[in-house]
Amino acid sequence: MSIEIRNISKRFGNFVALDNINLDIPTGELVALLGPSGCGKTTLLRIIAGMESADGGEILFSGAEATHLHAREREVGFVFQHYALFRHMTVFENVAFGLRVKSRKERPSDAEIKRRVMELLGLVQLDWLADRYPSQLSGGQRQRIALARALAVEPKVLLLDEPFGALDTKVRKELRRWLRHLHDDMHISSVFVTHDQEEALEVADRVVVMNHGKIEQIGSPDEVYSNPASPFVYQFLGNVNVFHSRLHGSYAEVERSGEVAEKATAFVRPHDIDIAHQPMEEGLQATVQHVHPIGPLVRVELNHNNEIIEVELSRERHEALLLAAGQSVWFRPRQMKVFGADALPRSTPEKQAFLF
Repeated sequence: MSIEIRNISKRFGNFVALDNINLDIPTGELVALLGPSGCGKTTLLRIIAGMESADGGEILFSGAEATHLHAREREVGFVFQHYALFRHMTVFENVAFGLRVKSRKERPSDAEIKRRVMELLGLVQLDWLADRYPSQLSGGQRQRIALARALAVEPKVLLLDEPFGALDTKVRKELRRWLRHLHDDMHISSVFVTHDQEEALEVADRVVVMNHGKIEQIGSPDEVYSNPASPFVYQFLGNVNVFHSRLHGSYAEVERSGEVAEKATAFVRPHDIDIAHQPMEEGLQATVQHVHPIGPLVRVELNHNNEIIEVELSRERHEALLLAAGQSVWFRPRQMKVFGADALPRSTPEKQAFLF
């Protein structure tokens, strides 16, 4: 089922939670709503589910008006961050709950409920825990049971609100991979809320980056990471070095005085910076302040005129350079993106310089 979100707005008193949101989600797509706390992503998810009403705009499911439908009529499955499992019910009864509370006309037989529940428990690889209670399960297992319960009613849309936020890092990574595979198998239209950039980039078909109740950018994970549409997206997605600069024709110059130029901000990812022991054309000199080996990467902090520049190198490159604190080196960005004072991107010049 496709989802169309048209001009959705929502206020809580004087706080604007959503400001004229428009978004199309095709059938079978897995979309991440990504942004910081308070950006409106959970409010939008709850409006799609019918758990919250919008002040204006409309929601359409497969082209049909759904704005004023009750949550029970929307054929939506909802998975909460903190599981919301019934502690007094077994795993089996938790998953069966949505089927048992259907009207008598729609309720499956006991045999059909058992078949469907055990099938779902097998799908989430927990059929061997059918007789256990939630308190006897790990966090990752409880979250998979919550997902099975949401799927039991055969929803046309699956909505997940920070589904892995309460789990530790290792379990979260395992469940992210598992959710992606499950979605590929079931091909159900899905929307999940997260503030975890890595989670959104790893799992989603498309990422919707939100900030202050508005959509900053929509695109594939690679698009939003490699070609951010605004300074906010650039800084929110991954580590970045920020240079406050001025634009001079084909140059992006950092804090060069004495000339009239447009104020701008240049963004450079740590892995897009070269380091050398010898002077480099259009490079800048700096002092190595810290060297931090982190798994397969080495993070190097450079001090340039009391400004910290973060650089990420492969282990192999670091071993070739043999960097150590106190060394004098040269650095130069391989690529950068420049935004003007209006926060709009400027075309990438063929020649780029960082000059003080």
